Formats: sequence, structure tokens, C-alpha cells
Amino acid sequence: MHYIITLLLLGLLQNTDYQLVEIEYHNSDISTTKVDSSIWNIIAPYKKTLDADMNEVLCYAKTDLKKGQPESLLGNWTADLCLEEAQDLFQDTIDMVLFNNGGLRASLSEGDITKRDIYQLMPFENELVVLSLSLDDVDDLMNYLKYTGGQPSAFSEWFKIDELPFYVLTTDYLANGGDKMRFFNNKHQNVLGVKMRDAIIQYCFEKDTIASQLDNRHLYFMSDE
Repeated sequence: MHYIITLLLLGLLQNTDYQLVEIEYHNSDISTTKVDSSIWNIIAPYKKTLDADMNEVLCYAKTDLKKGQPESLLGNWTADLCLEEAQDLFQDTIDMVLFNNGGLRASLSEGDITKRDIYQLMPFENELVVLSLSLDDVDDLMNYLKYTGGQPSAFSEWFKIDELPFYVLTTDYLANGGDKMRFFNNKHQNVLGVKMRDAIIQYCFEKDTIASQLDNRHLYFMSDE
């Protein structure tokens, strides 16, 4: 509704012959309000095409994937697949992946996974980026994970926490300090040219079946050593 009002206001403001005096609107229950058939006839073909695209089955989930802390099936799965997809696009070894639980907006249920499911999981237009961190930054990152109780993370097979360059895969939202990840601020962002959601969709499209496991990866940052 607010979007429609904005369009109307912009239209009025383009014409200097009109003077805006008052704005008034109300909400209508579309389940009981008669729909204008002329408008519906315009929308219906697009809705049909969109529904067909969003209902496309991409893969099959062997079990429910839900987020949680310090690690979770959904968080591990998302971080692992993004590491796999991103590594093909980055010229050097990515050491670690860090996302945030708040960015995962829905669980995935056992059974067929559709494109709509992935849009509900990741509705944002977040881009995947790679940052190079200093050792102090890495220390701050690990302290952040301890303080927050864990976030979706993944580590490469070859990573060493005390060797530079230390490359971290994340999203542009977090790279700009979102969710209080200030250790990412003012770092050069190696933009991979792919949205996180699109990477998930591509991965699902390439797989017949998806699965995840808890592997105690959180011990990397929970340990006091």
C-alpha cells in the first residue's frame, strides 16, 4: 500500500498544476473486497509465470534444516555450499566463511526444496564478497563468535588462523559492519558478482539431494587455547 501511495505522490509532484493538500488511505481486506477484473486480467499472466518459476523443485532435503547456536544444520549447510561456490570464483584460497543467524530467515523442511523455499530462506539481495583480515581482525572475529554464541561459519581444509593473508567470505551487508561486525569495516571488498541467494539456488540446482551435519566446527572459536 505504501509503495502505491509513493508512486501516486511522485506522479502528482511531476505536474506543477496540482497542489498536494491532504493524504488519506485505508487498508482493505482483499479476501472480502471485489477485485477489479481489468487489473486482475493484467496481473494474472505474470502471476502464473512467477508461480511456475518459484514452485520449481531444485532438490530434495534428507532432513529438516534449522538454524541454531553454536552451530546448526542450516548454518553449516549454507556456509559450506557458499564456500564451495565462491571458491570457484576467487583466485586464492578462502580460509573461512562467516554469515549471521539473523540473515537466515526460514528453515528448510525435509522433502522437495523449491526456489520459493530459497527466497524465503534468503530474501535479501546480499552479494558475496571476500575480505583480507589482519591477525588482530581475526582475533576480533573469533571473540565476536564467542560473545554471540556462534554464527554460520565454515573453514577451508587448509586454513591456518595465524597465517596471512587470511581470506574471509561474507556478504556485503556484513562487510559494511552489519550485525556489529566492525572488524570488517574499511576492508577492500573482493566482489564475486553473485548474490548469496543465487549461489544457494545454483548449488541446489546442481544437486539431487542435500544434507548437512553437525561436526563440532564451533570448537575452533569456542576453545580458550
